[in-house]
Amino acid sequence: MRFLSLDLLRYGHFSNHAITFRPDAAVHIVYGPNEAGKSSALSAFSDLLFGFPDRDVGYDFLHSARDLRIGAEIRARSGETLAFRRRKGRKDTLLAAGGDSEAALNDDALSAYLGSLDRTVFERAFGLDSERLRAGADEMLADGGEIGQILFSAASGLTGLRSVAEALAADADGIYGPRRSQNRSFYQALDRHEAARRAERALELNASDWKALLREESEIEEELAALGERQHARRTRMAALDRLQRLRGLIAEVDRHERVLQGFVELDAVSDQTGARLEALAARAARLQADHDGKAERLAALRRDLEALEIDDALLERRDEIRRLYAESGLHAEAVEHLPGREAEYQETVSGLTRLALDLGFQDIGGIEQNRPNHILLSDLEDAIGEGARLERDVAALEKGLAEGRRDVERLESESGGGQLIDPAPLRRRFDALRPDLARLKEAETLDADIEGRQRALLDDAAALRPAVRDIHALSRADLPDDAALDAARETIAACEGEIAAVEQKIADAASERARIEALMAEAAGEGPVLTRADISAAREERDRLFAAFRAHEGEPETYIASVEAADDLADRALDTAEKLARHGDHLRRLEALAVEAERHAEERARLFGQRAEATAAHKALFASAGVEARTPEAMRDWLRQVGLLLDRREALYALIDRQKGVARLRSELHASLVPLAGETEADMPAPAPALARYVETRIERLAERWEDARRQQAEIAAARQTIARREQELARLEPVRAAFAERYARCLAAVGLARETGLQAAEAALALWARVPPLLEKKERLEREIAADRARIEGFREAAGRLAGALAPDLVGGNAREYVRILSERIDHNTSAAARRRTLDEAAQALAAELQSLLAELTACRDEAAEIAASLPPGLAPEGLPERLSERTATRKALAEARRRFAEGSDGADEAETRKLAEGLDVIACRQEREALAAEEAEDETVREDLLQRRAATRHRKQEIGRGESAEQAAFDRISAEEEARDLAREWVVLKLAGNLLDAAMERYRAGRADPILKKAGRHFSALTMGGFDGLLQNYGAGDELLLSARRADGGEVPVDGLSDGTRDQLWLALRLAFIEDYAGRNEPAPLIVDDIFQTFDDARSAAGLRSLSALDGDIQTILFTHEKSLVNIARSALGDKADIVTLER
Repeated sequence: MRFLSLDLLRYGHFSNHAITFRPDAAVHIVYGPNEAGKSSALSAFSDLLFGFPDRDVGYDFLHSARDLRIGAEIRARSGETLAFRRRKGRKDTLLAAGGDSEAALNDDALSAYLGSLDRTVFERAFGLDSERLRAGADEMLADGGEIGQILFSAASGLTGLRSVAEALAADADGIYGPRRSQNRSFYQALDRHEAARRAERALELNASDWKALLREESEIEEELAALGERQHARRTRMAALDRLQRLRGLIAEVDRHERVLQGFVELDAVSDQTGARLEALAARAARLQADHDGKAERLAALRRDLEALEIDDALLERRDEIRRLYAESGLHAEAVEHLPGREAEYQETVSGLTRLALDLGFQDIGGIEQNRPNHILLSDLEDAIGEGARLERDVAALEKGLAEGRRDVERLESESGGGQLIDPAPLRRRFDALRPDLARLKEAETLDADIEGRQRALLDDAAALRPAVRDIHALSRADLPDDAALDAARETIAACEGEIAAVEQKIADAASERARIEALMAEAAGEGPVLTRADISAAREERDRLFAAFRAHEGEPETYIASVEAADDLADRALDTAEKLARHGDHLRRLEALAVEAERHAEERARLFGQRAEATAAHKALFASAGVEARTPEAMRDWLRQVGLLLDRREALYALIDRQKGVARLRSELHASLVPLAGETEADMPAPAPALARYVETRIERLAERWEDARRQQAEIAAARQTIARREQELARLEPVRAAFAERYARCLAAVGLARETGLQAAEAALALWARVPPLLEKKERLEREIAADRARIEGFREAAGRLAGALAPDLVGGNAREYVRILSERIDHNTSAAARRRTLDEAAQALAAELQSLLAELTACRDEAAEIAASLPPGLAPEGLPERLSERTATRKALAEARRRFAEGSDGADEAETRKLAEGLDVIACRQEREALAAEEAEDETVREDLLQRRAATRHRKQEIGRGESAEQAAFDRISAEEEARDLAREWVVLKLAGNLLDAAMERYRAGRADPILKKAGRHFSALTMGGFDGLLQNYGAGDELLLSARRADGGEVPVDGLSDGTRDQLWLALRLAFIEDYAGRNEPAPLIVDDIFQTFDDARSAAGLRSLSALDGDIQTILFTHEKSLVNIARSALGDKADIVTLER
């Protein structure tokens, strides 16, 4: 496909602009200075062929996006043409050219021209600029010259493919690898799954414990509420007592300030401002008086300084004239100093010119001035000398190269030996067909050890289980329980253990309660025996018995009276300790109830122990067929999982054993196939299949090396002979050039007055002499002007200084003119300073006199105002000390107001009079004692409150521990989330591995299928781009058996990619890109090559070579080069002539 024209109808800053490409041109160069629209034209190709982007068109700054239009006429290789346009839109964007109707074309109208190309492939594969050129060259260096990577990058225009493949492998390894690692995300997800699964089993809710904790928490909250009410009432009373004591002191302070104010009654008629004003007037009068005295002294000093000044006014009148002459004294001194040196330099310059005149064949300086050739003639002679030197060097280099080439041909022909060569390609193809099977043989070497190691590890891991497994193979036939059976057993045992724990907690609580009651009863017994109703009844019965005996005259009256007193005493004591007696009865009843409850709890515990034993036995029976002693259900769940993994490993082991048998059969089949191949490679030897395969491969490689060496040697001989023929042609071409130069050289010699037989060195020496003449002539003229100017300046300065000294200082006449000008300048400076000081002193004296008058007026006004204030005071009140007393009264009033303010803030709204009454009747000692008692009670209650808070915190903590039912749901969610994450990571790992493998396979497939033809074409382009410095490209195996690319010099030497300079690598990458484009054009409809300033780093010669390579592309490939360099256009015209189509874009 070729562009015949490009119509920028409305695009960028273009409007109805057409670019026509000459059909017969080998290369089209679109030249435009900056801001001429070169970037717009470049982008127009992609937008035209593949459509405008949906957003961010980028070239709608002059025309709106919907009005953008691009057109073109293109021609296919078959000769078929198409004229069309492209508009911005979502559908029907391809239009027929011509007229304003814009009929829509089918979307596949360009298929015959573009084939399978899309925008990305077109821009990367068929678009090239200097940045991509350098990136490709750097990529070759980074990849170490590996051919597969280089060819694939050059073909696709993509760089960084090796780093992309490495990044894919690194990302995949960061997810999963055979060895477990905490840095791999898959194993991290697996660990989270195991942790969540264990937490899900462990976190369960115990209902009875939960209810007990709720009840205990409710009781604690009730106790805290009651305690809070008591503390609130107590703190209210304490705050009232504190406030009363605090306000009592404030009331005393208020009374004290009011008593002080009674001492200022006589000043009631005088305001506070009067005292402040008197004080301010006194201070101002004192300040004004001090300022007046100081300024009067300064005025007297100024007048004395004025009288002491002496000034010469006559000298000051001629001040400008003296300063001008003093300024010129430097130039006078410089002229006096430089004049002898300039005169000596002038004589030396004249002598130099005289010597040059003699060397050039003239008698004196006049001969040089009359016969000096102009600059044009000297430049022509210089160019001729340079051209002659270059011709001599070129001829010498060609003759030397010709001799070296003939010696190389003789050496190569002598080195070429005889012998029959075997083409290794058929042998290699047969051996490559066996490689997949040979790769399987490599596994056999480690398969036996792997099987033995797996068997040993399987048995060791089975024995390490708890409970241990003696025979993993027999266990595979056992009837093992599933998770549902384990869950049922676990729930049954857990329910029994939960009920047992609850009963044991109740037994412990009852024992604690019994111990507490017994401790209370013991404490009560320590205070004295506790009287019971039985004791009182027994005393009364004894009293009644003695009374009956007394009535029967059988007893003593004293004994009866004592019994009556004892019975009454017991009754009185029982009345006094009624509360203690009631508590004692309650304790006894509570102990009896606790004993009954303890017996019932013991029976319940025994029953639960039996149920747990039955559940445990049923759980162990589940594993009876496995022949192991079952542990807890949780442990057995893990045991079952480990057993499942062991059984999976057992199946994998059996698969390896089967594979081992297949490998043994494959070994014998391969050996039978390798024996005839070994005979054809002269490697017939008895050996096992692996060793025989390695030996055969080595022999094939050696045959290939011999084959390649022979081909390379023949190519070197042919290249050397071509080089000899080319150099002989170049020598013959130089003969007419040398003859033309001789005629031009003779004309140049005659033009500058030299003899025809003058050689190059003599002519070059004459040029050097003539080059020294102009500076010396200019120097001579400059020195003549400077000497005349110095002499005039010295004489003028001396006359002016003499006239000035005679008029102003006759005592200085007759001396050095510069010295008495300096003395007069110093006198001018002294008198000027004195005159300036006189003006300053006069101005200062006048200002001080005015300030003194103003100060006297202000001082008088202050004294008059103070007298008026003293006259306005009440009779008998002296102004002396009045400001101090008024200030003291003001301070007392402020203190009283502050005390009342603090009383208002601290009284909480209480009335001052009421508070004063309460304070007068306050008993300070009783108030303090009550406050201390309340504080002690508050401390006790605070201790109780802290204990209750600790109990509540402990209860809530137990609730959080026991109430993990909600956390069990979270654990289940975490387990499911970890499973999903593990599946996602596995999917991502598969994608990354597939992408890396596909990329490596694509590069290797492209290298294997297209390497030879593309490298041959690239070598041709590389030789042209380097102007014969390199004549081809080679493939060699590296240290890691990878194929590496290297460049072959014209002398046969090889240079790896990393040994090439930056510019040469750029040329190599360009050669590879051009070879791919030619290869593509040979198999598809050719697409145009669009390049943008790719020769920025090339010198003129290499740029010309690059242009010739672009113009010589095979396959009817159209090349369009954009540039902003005018020099490249000139190089194209010189190197290509009419083959170059120059298109200019104007701003």
